[in-house]
Amino acid sequence: MKKRALSICLTAAIIMTALTGCGGGGQEAAQAPAKEEAEQAAETTSAETEGEAAKETEETTAEEGGPITISFWNSFTGADGDMLTELVDRYNKENSDGITVEMDISSDFDSQLSTAFAAGTGPTMILSSSAYRFTYGDNMQDISDIFDKTSLDKSDFIQSYLDYCSEGDALYFVPFQIVGYYMYWNKDLFEPAGLDPETPPATWDEWAEYAQKLTDESKNVYGSGISYDYAYQIAHIMQRFGGLAVTQDNGSWKANFAGNSGYAKFLNMYKTMVDNGSNPLEADTDSMASAGQIGMTVGGPWVTAGLDTAGINYGIGLIPLGDAGDMNSVEVLGFSVTTAASDAEKEAAYHFIEWWNSENAEGSSPALEWSVANGFPAYSYSVQEKDAYKASAKLSAMSKANPDALTDFIVDSSFPGINAVIADVIPEMINSVAFGSSTVEDALEKAQTEADKITASY
Repeated sequence: MKKRALSICLTAAIIMTALTGCGGGGQEAAQAPAKEEAEQAAETTSAETEGEAAKETEETTAEEGGPITISFWNSFTGADGDMLTELVDRYNKENSDGITVEMDISSDFDSQLSTAFAAGTGPTMILSSSAYRFTYGDNMQDISDIFDKTSLDKSDFIQSYLDYCSEGDALYFVPFQIVGYYMYWNKDLFEPAGLDPETPPATWDEWAEYAQKLTDESKNVYGSGISYDYAYQIAHIMQRFGGLAVTQDNGSWKANFAGNSGYAKFLNMYKTMVDNGSNPLEADTDSMASAGQIGMTVGGPWVTAGLDTAGINYGIGLIPLGDAGDMNSVEVLGFSVTTAASDAEKEAAYHFIEWWNSENAEGSSPALEWSVANGFPAYSYSVQEKDAYKASAKLSAMSKANPDALTDFIVDSSFPGINAVIADVIPEMINSVAFGSSTVEDALEKAQTEADKITASY
């Protein structure tokens, strides 16, 4: 821009010099429009120079902590998006750093993001699953220095969740929301079945036993609510039987379906419950649970909305463990800063993330408000210790998981192909068993073949 401004100045000077050298009254009429053009060029030069100077001043001011606007993209289009909007608006009004967060919530977030990154642009900050570090890792900055540049205490964050957001020493996300799956049971169905409504099954053997006792064909009630069409639910359960479906083996990825006795045990249990009528061969077991037709099921925190609306008297607890041992399988959503952000914008994003996790005079924080309002367990010890958090029976139950246990969900958390395993391998495996087109052993062999194709590409 400066070079162009200088060029215009030189051009204007040459025009003026040439016209000044021309004599005679007959030239005055010709000189008038030329002179006007030169003056306009000079004005343009001045305006562009001032604009360039203003831009430089704005950048300098931003670096010095002055007014700055950052863009923030996410896909929270539901009621939680309304709350997020309110909190961002509050930050914009309350912060004294001159920072304005412009948020864009889109149902087409992923497409919007990939298009922007492909064009070499993008937002300052995003809120997404930490799995995005595989898809867009080249477009995300290492933000591990956030604990040095803000008042955030790294030791207050549950380390296993930070690990989930990291690759090696690089941190790509600061946790925002923990998405785990939990066991729900209908207390009003337990008592008529001769079961203690306050004591859910502690093992999968008990689950199968309780399922038969809870089932009442005359009332269209099923003891177990495991859906053949719910890959995430299946993955959370089968992982507890047979461990991770993909692990590292001498630097390579290894699929673990064929010969997995834990997975075989789960599939046989599921098939037995379908055959004896204690588990429906239905896709939407969540709706059945809300209708009072399911004794026990497994799902995310959002399940409580349907149960609460329907007035179901239910309990919530951790999913029973299996042969694979202690685990706390979750997905972590978090804040990430993109490579499109300048240093000043990155620091501004840090300020917002710091505010999100900072307590006010009353001891509350946006992080606490979010957990309590939306029913998702906290990722920090300080939030879990707040009275408002402990007062929630749901959050207290969800937070009983061992934070030091394995948090990887169905595959090693560093494996980039998790979506393919969930979308292409698990559904075919469970469907073939549910509808009897394959034996358990054949289903696992086919799953192994498909999983091997996926691991081979990484």
